[in-house]
Amino acid sequence: MKMEPWEIKSDDSREVDTKRVFIIFCEDGAVEPAYFDLFKKEGLQVSTIGNAKQHHAQVDYATEYFRKSDLIEVNDHGQEVLKIDEGAQVWCVFDRDREPDDGKDSAFNDSIIAANSKGIKTAWSNDDFELWVLLHFEDIDPANEEFHNRSKYYERLTDILKEYYPEVDKFKNPRFNYYESMKGKSMFLRYTYQIMKGKLEDAIRRAKELEVFHQKVLKPSHLHCPCTKVHTLVLELLNE
Repeated sequence: MKMEPWEIKSDDSREVDTKRVFIIFCEDGAVEPAYFDLFKKEGLQVSTIGNAKQHHAQVDYATEYFRKSDLIEVNDHGQEVLKIDEGAQVWCVFDRDREPDDGKDSAFNDSIIAANSKGIKTAWSNDDFELWVLLHFEDIDPANEEFHNRSKYYERLTDILKEYYPEVDKFKNPRFNYYESMKGKSMFLRYTYQIMKGKLEDAIRRAKELEVFHQKVLKPSHLHCPCTKVHTLVLELLNE
């Protein structure tokens, strides 16, 4: 369900027990929105906006989304910030998606800083969201450079899915692999999410361990790899 900006506009008549509201901009248009929509429950309104671009473009997209409804103001420091209810949270979910010598390290780092300055929280992943999915199943060695790229996550998730679903004909694809077969909403919900159930605590623990590993030395966000901040959004959704 797409949320209209005016639904989170500050209002003096707002009741104390109004639902908690999350607006989540997702780079992906299928798996990420489908995943976060699963957290909806009574008292918690989750509105996902898919295909919201990447890095700076996503932050700009989110900013313009609220600007159109006059929900952006300029603070005393001359910075644009969101003008929303205290109980509402706005998040950008995007990936580093590194390619050899793509020159996008600064764009990735700056987009995180820009979002935070506007009051937008970020749940980024480096290299991509599938790292968060993989953490439901196994530990990741942050010193292993194979895990600096999403191709390794796809490889491991393919192996894991084949282990859980040995009858490969279920997928109607004898050359099944995660990237080609599981990046759609229906397949994610039907297969991948089903084996993620009951493993959320493990994923959060592993994500925190990666976070701590990279915090040992002060370094820019693009060097925090493998790393994902999705657990920070998940914990907020769980109100923990």
